[in-house]
Amino acid sequence: MTRILALFSVFLLLGACQLIAPRGPAPLAPVGAAKVALDRAHCTAHGGRFDPIGKDGSFMCFRTPEDAGKMCNKSSDCSTACLANSHSCAPITPLVGCQDILDGAGQRVTQCIN
Repeated sequence: MTRILALFSVFLLLGACQLIAPRGPAPLAPVGAAKVALDRAHCTAHGGRFDPIGKDGSFMCFRTPEDAGKMCNKSSDCSTACLANSHSCAPITPLVGCQDILDGAGQRVTQCIN
C-alpha cells in the first residue's frame, strides 16, 4: 500500500511539473515598418490622422480635440492649448512647431514642439 501511495505521489508531482513548464522569452516589440503599421492602425482606430512630420520620414498621430474652436481665455479652458491670437482652443493635437498660446494665467507665451 505504501508503494502505491508513493508511486501515486510521484505521478502527481510529475504532472504538476508539466503545468509550470517555462514559456520561453517574451516576443519582441515591433520595429521599423511593423511598428509604423501598428502605430498607424492604433491612431486611426482612435479617430486620428497619421501624417508625416519633418524631413526624416517620421509620422505622428494628430487628433481633433472635442473642444476645438471653443472660446478660451487661459490654458485650463481647453483640453490642449488656448491659441493667443484667436482666443480659441487648438483645432488639433499635438500642436507642432512654435505657437503663441495663453498660459494658466492668461498670459501670451510661445510654445515650440518639434
